Amino acid sequence: MNKVVLSFVVPLASFIMVAVFAVVLGYVFYQVHHNTEMGTMGVIIIGMVLLIGTPLIAYLLEKSSER
Repeated sequence: MNKVVLSFVVPLASFIMVAVFAVVLGYVFYQVHHNTEMGTMGVIIIGMVLLIGTPLIAYLLEKSSER
């Protein structure tokens, strides 16, 4: 692919992926907070899982790729 085209496509694709992730995550947080019995604690638990799980998964993937 042409480097000029690629220099526009990659940032645009990353922006779209981050936006979709943010909207989906916001929707999930809203639904958990307003439509489940877990309420605020459910949102806090999901946030903590993301906060701890993301670096943990990255570490495990990095460790497995060093072999």
